[in-house]
Amino acid sequence: MPEFATKRRLSEVPGSIERRGLTLNSGSEPDLILPHDPKAESSVLAAMITSDEVLRECLVDLKKEDFYLPRNQIVFEALETLFSKNYPTDPISIVSHLRSQGTLERAGNASYVNDLANQLFSLVSWQHHAELVKRDSLLRSMMVAAAKITALAADAPEDPSEVVDAAEELLYKATENGVDNATVSIGAAMVDLYNEIEVRREAGGHILGITTGYPRLDETLMGMRPGQLIVVGARPAVGKTSFALNVAANAANPDNSDAQASVLIFSLEMSRLEIAQRLLAGASSVNLSSIARGTISPNEWPEVTAASQQLSRYDIAIDDTPGTSVTEIRAKARRHFHKKERGLIIVDYLQLLSSGKRYSDNRATEVAEMSRGLKIMAKDLGVPVIALSQLNRQSANATPRRPQLYDLRESGAIEQDADVVILMDKSNSPEEAERPDRPDKDMTDFIIAKNRSGPSDLVTMGFLGRITKFYEIDRHHEG
Repeated sequence: MPEFATKRRLSEVPGSIERRGLTLNSGSEPDLILPHDPKAESSVLAAMITSDEVLRECLVDLKKEDFYLPRNQIVFEALETLFSKNYPTDPISIVSHLRSQGTLERAGNASYVNDLANQLFSLVSWQHHAELVKRDSLLRSMMVAAAKITALAADAPEDPSEVVDAAEELLYKATENGVDNATVSIGAAMVDLYNEIEVRREAGGHILGITTGYPRLDETLMGMRPGQLIVVGARPAVGKTSFALNVAANAANPDNSDAQASVLIFSLEMSRLEIAQRLLAGASSVNLSSIARGTISPNEWPEVTAASQQLSRYDIAIDDTPGTSVTEIRAKARRHFHKKERGLIIVDYLQLLSSGKRYSDNRATEVAEMSRGLKIMAKDLGVPVIALSQLNRQSANATPRRPQLYDLRESGAIEQDADVVILMDKSNSPEEAERPDRPDKDMTDFIIAKNRSGPSDLVTMGFLGRITKFYEIDRHHEG
């Protein structure tokens, strides 16, 4: 007799849902109908047993959890194991394997496996039946995620942003299509590497990721790539925010059609108006102080108007919420980059982030957790993240020197988590600039102190303070 969709109690739903405060019906123990099609499931398994070609395709497109009935999960897992060991997948081999694993009875005994093998018409519509199995699996995942979200909300946590982030993550995972590709074979990795080498060859060894707009820097970094955490460290008033905004404008420039990215800026220090003022000064070449004070001269207004219109075309979004946490950033970024091909996140700056937790030991532990959170977010969202970071101040009596990795403020974990660390260095006075070991006057050295995908380097840039704009100095062609 064919089986039909049955009711299962919420406590029996795959994923061990906790029902704290959850009420779906008026009864004390709510019922939940989970979609599944027993005939489609058995038809797919029958086709896998009958055809090696179907078996290979289904092992790629389906996973054990896509089957609802436990016995079908067990049979699918047996087929997967036998195939991976290059063993036959005929009914006798399947029964023998299940018996050795002690799961034959749970799989419906030998009679069920033989019934599957005797479904002669299973090959006719196996693809359609596989789609039905995948569809029902998706619907079940969404129902389970909805129940978990309800349970989370019922707990009434102190920080609702954590629930929002967890809810979005649950829905994201529930609606992911295809096989889980968290792990790949070395063969698959070699294919990916070969393809990337081909891309680099066709690009002439040039930029692979999002461009910073500075050729020497891009050449060393090979662009800012998805999943990278790029830390830019500097002492106060060296210009790290200005540099980050220059990169944002270059990356979001719609005229760079091949490299344009959507940029999301989280400014924990400056307001959105201050950020807009700096972007406008750089784009118009009008003095920042004139824009800030409203003392723009009549002959400068055309440049300001044209620059405003130009910047309005840029895909740049600014969030200046104070005390933002990594959890909130991840939730906002996930929404912002939905259906966008290329993205870039800028956080200004790391030490102003809120962890959302209370630490009894020291600030270093808190900063370490936030640094790790930013790296995980970069990989999770598949975008590069630029995190600005303060460096420890030098003593007033200390001789000025180049910044080092250990100067990253409050946590050595920042250095560990970052894929790239750029340390900015400039002289604080004309006298200091005269020293041979210090940057020249009005010059800033960008020290690439860590670069997981390439060499360390030093790139010198000039800085136009009145419009907060950096420009690259070509040391290779001087003198």
